[in-house]
Amino acid sequence: MPIVQFHLIDCRHSDEAVGALLRDASAAYVDIFYPDMVPRPIERVRAFATFSAPQHWATAGVLGSEGGADAPYFTCLALQGRPQEQLDALLSAFTDLVAHHLGCAKMNIRGQIIEIDPNHWSIGGSTANVVRQGEASMRSRGNQDAGHRDAKP
Repeated sequence: MPIVQFHLIDCRHSDEAVGALLRDASAAYVDIFYPDMVPRPIERVRAFATFSAPQHWATAGVLGSEGGADAPYFTCLALQGRPQEQLDALLSAFTDLVAHHLGCAKMNIRGQIIEIDPNHWSIGGSTANVVRQGEASMRSRGNQDAGHRDAKP
């Protein structure tokens, strides 16, 4: 479910810098949300950059086409129930990555986490709540199987 979208002024940053931001943001999501999973489920992450024409962006009332400051904004989605520490870490990581890759002042960067009810999110046509229950059941069975293999006769 992890999805992040970076809203940027068009033509202010190189494709290489934006690509590095998207790659590193994807890695940050799995590092923060799935620290104990091996391998990390990077296939779950979606990262996008959306560009606005400079004349369609204003920072502090000044259009980007008239010299308005670069002030990226990001939106990230997370299923409800994540610990606040993870959400705080995600906001901090995305802000740091934008500043690093795009050279923006941290004070100009804004971000938001939108929490989604697992019953209102679809993964392959099933609600996230149902998928989570299935994953938990599989992990539980895997741990039980591992315990049986490790037991001495």
